[in-house]
Amino acid sequence: MTKGFSSQSKRNLPRIAILLLLLVIFLATHQKNWASNKNWNASKKFQLAKNDSPDPQTISSVLHSTLPHYNLMEETSEFRKSAKQTSYRNKCGLDYMNANKMEQDHPCVIETIRQYFLNKPPPSNVPLKLDSNDAGNRSPGQIDVIMRLLKNQTKGFFVECGALDGEYMSNTIDLERKFGWSGILIEANPVTFKKLSARHRKAWTLPMCLSLEPFPTKVTFQMKVGDPGHSHIEGEAETLQEPGIPGVDPSLIEVQCFPFYSILLAVGVTQVDFLSLDVEGHELKILKTIPWRKLNIKTMTVEWDHIPEGQEALSSFMEANGFVKIGAFDFLWSKDVIFVQNQSISI
Repeated sequence: MTKGFSSQSKRNLPRIAILLLLLVIFLATHQKNWASNKNWNASKKFQLAKNDSPDPQTISSVLHSTLPHYNLMEETSEFRKSAKQTSYRNKCGLDYMNANKMEQDHPCVIETIRQYFLNKPPPSNVPLKLDSNDAGNRSPGQIDVIMRLLKNQTKGFFVECGALDGEYMSNTIDLERKFGWSGILIEANPVTFKKLSARHRKAWTLPMCLSLEPFPTKVTFQMKVGDPGHSHIEGEAETLQEPGIPGVDPSLIEVQCFPFYSILLAVGVTQVDFLSLDVEGHELKILKTIPWRKLNIKTMTVEWDHIPEGQEALSSFMEANGFVKIGAFDFLWSKDVIFVQNQSISI
């Protein structure tokens, strides 16, 4: 019996060897394809076309391979140390994150901004393309005050919200070309943003609006062709459109908005030397979404004349968060309040 079993086993050895060899080849091929797909997902970059939205499957494939680690916000309880932290990976899309009010530093939010909305600065050897070669100050007046406070600081970092075309009435263009600054430029009007992109500003650029809530939102945005500086989120702030004004485009568009803090995390900065906030009446609501203890903002200029709550409400809020009001200024074309962080600059 034993001898017979041994002979049969010997006859089966070649078959077993062939099966084992095929199994090894299959596993090696499968592992190679898996590694290739992983590397492709990690390196793939997407750019949304106008009115397009990334689908959940696309965002999910990126998140699986590039997911960083964040401390989720303590201010909200959703997704905090729960099963939802793992389930979002398969559902991460704009509609999902808007509906579920994802935290400002949620990985889904940060990676969506990076992959779909954030445009890197051009190489340093690419020249600016401005409509005018005039070396004069493009700012209505705020930058003169800011640079006196910062003692003509060089190599600083700015954020301009409501950047328009990157040149006209820009509060940051001279910081860039005269003092070597870089930063972030945010503009929600798609027509104006196209012009901004063509300037080759040495800054990160984003075609979006700032959320009025501490989570992503989608809003109706009113464009003004003849006066792009007064384009604004519909129905939230003081009404700026009046029927019959020449040059006013009555059409409304849907625009994705992200919190200010989310955008900074997507770029990878938490220290800002100068913030310019001009969003036609939404300034105070946006400032209330910021987790101030997580950021270091030295100086800022905030337009106040369209804020429904008024300048005093704005000043009181900023002073409660550690800022000193330098003054309320009636600059050419704008009325701004300039604030300085209490502990960052000696006045």
